[in-house]
Amino acid sequence: MKIVVDTNIVFSAILNSNSWIGNILLNSGKSLKFYSPKYLQKEIQNHIAKIQKITNLSDDEVQDVIEILFFISTQELKEKLF
Repeated sequence: MKIVVDTNIVFSAILNSNSWIGNILLNSGKSLKFYSPKYLQKEIQNHIAKIQKITNLSDDEVQDVIEILFFISTQELKEKLF
């Protein structure tokens, strides 16, 4: 199944990976494919310090969570869906 997620959903998953949103995004395996706008990666990078402050995660732990959340651009999504 293909699912489009917005920035707020991804930030929710990063800030609380034990929430139901975090669980779905981080533990769905290959059964779900997530897509997001291309700017999401930039937004996450812009807020790394705030994410770390809120979550008390180390640099490596934050990077691990971000790497798990793999996204492609909406343009690629349009090409695959249409």
